[in-house]
Amino acid sequence: MSSLQFLQLMQLADSAAPIGAVAHSFGVEMLAADESLTVDDLSRFLTDYLIEAGTLEAAYCRRAFAVSRDYDEAAWLTLLREVGALKPARESRTASASLGKRFLQMAAGLSGSSVLDRADKGARAAKVDIHYCASFGLVAGALKIDEDTAVLAYLQQNVTGIVSACQRLMPLGQSRAGGILWQLKPAIADASRASATYDSPIIGGWGANDVPCFTPMLEMASMRHPGLMTRLFIS
Repeated sequence: MSSLQFLQLMQLADSAAPIGAVAHSFGVEMLAADESLTVDDLSRFLTDYLIEAGTLEAAYCRRAFAVSRDYDEAAWLTLLREVGALKPARESRTASASLGKRFLQMAAGLSGSSVLDRADKGARAAKVDIHYCASFGLVAGALKIDEDTAVLAYLQQNVTGIVSACQRLMPLGQSRAGGILWQLKPAIADASRASATYDSPIIGGWGANDVPCFTPMLEMASMRHPGLMTRLFIS
């Protein structure tokens, strides 16, 4: 990966990227509201999250990366539909689609990539949601960014967003938040490595059921989130 590609990845993976990520907690707000998740639980919770949801999303990020090598619209749309089917909670599914669409459009506008433009227009024409993990992988592949580095950046951004949400929901200071993120680095690396075992150079060579993911508490929290009387986050 060149210095230019590294700098591009840093900008794309920046939590300040204007895609609306700060508006979503993906169910964590509900867990904090009913005290199912506290500051003391956060490190363990995020480690488990990376083992389950992190590995799943990283696997689809890799699969989207593979789609970009020789763009196939049918494979791209199938991939997006699979990701959506694996998100049973409407709020989290909608949040993922919102972030993915904005991210892809932002990257297409910045880079001028014809692949990204075609992927965006193809999904919109088919009325298929563009999920964030797939969007990130496709963008990284189109820009020739190293795959493993891109997946690590995606996972890092993912958990950073959750920790940032927790800072607004719990008595979590900047120093402790930074310490939690530092301690999670091995779990991020493990999730990235695990996701590679589900990847295939042949698109469609593995099925969604091959990637283990079981996060019932978080999914139920996302489903219950609209019932909160006062909310800081959309999801």
